[in-house]
Amino acid sequence: MTERELRKLEATIRGKMEEIKAQRVSLKDSGIGGLMNSLKKVDEALYEKILPEYKKMAASANMFK
Repeated sequence: MTERELRKLEATIRGKMEEIKAQRVSLKDSGIGGLMNSLKKVDEALYEKILPEYKKMAASANMFK
């Protein structure tokens, strides 16, 4: 994967995280889990950097009632 594709993947993940926070899409429907798995396979350092933000966002349990 090229550097450009990696940056695009990171931007996509961050965009989906913002959509989830704004409650425009659910965590399940966003498909962010698959993107995170792809990122882990390609660049584990970047994955480790994004993971705490992802966990914090996912832990907001009362997002969808």
